[in-house]
Amino acid sequence: MLGIISFSLLFISFQAVTSQIPEHCRRPPPGVTPSDCCKIPNVFTKEDLEECGVEDRETKKSRGPQDCSKHVCLLKRYNLMKDDETVDRAAIGDFLDKYRTEHIQFEDAIAKAKKKCLEGDLPGPPHICEPTKLGLCIMVVTFQECPVMEDSENCKKLKDHMDECKQYYQS
Repeated sequence: MLGIISFSLLFISFQAVTSQIPEHCRRPPPGVTPSDCCKIPNVFTKEDLEECGVEDRETKKSRGPQDCSKHVCLLKRYNLMKDDETVDRAAIGDFLDKYRTEHIQFEDAIAKAKKKCLEGDLPGPPHICEPTKLGLCIMVVTFQECPVMEDSENCKKLKDHMDECKQYYQS
């Protein structure tokens, strides 16, 4: 059920376009692929992505966040929306609890993401919809708390970059 896409896809698909975020913080450092640094287990299946029209990072042509309706579609597939605009935070909490039991190594990271992202206002530019902000928040916190960060120069560069830029993505 929690198949082929990882939280890192959200990081790649979310390229914030706002003057409040410095240019260098809008994307990973050049030459660094986040999914190579932290192997966050998959969340949605390839079928989910295809059904909702979500581009994967290898074929994504556009910059910036994908159309919010695509994220709404993904969440609706798992009954995680109250309506077309409102995320069901209780249902997402249950969804994340199930994910934690299936991916024990990430249990602490997901617990922190759940607390940070579901218990208050979501960080991010006001023009970005709630489902996209929520996905980005969960991904950023999970990535920051990654229990198995690869030990390479590129991954150290990414970790330093995320430490420097996290103030723009976390409230």
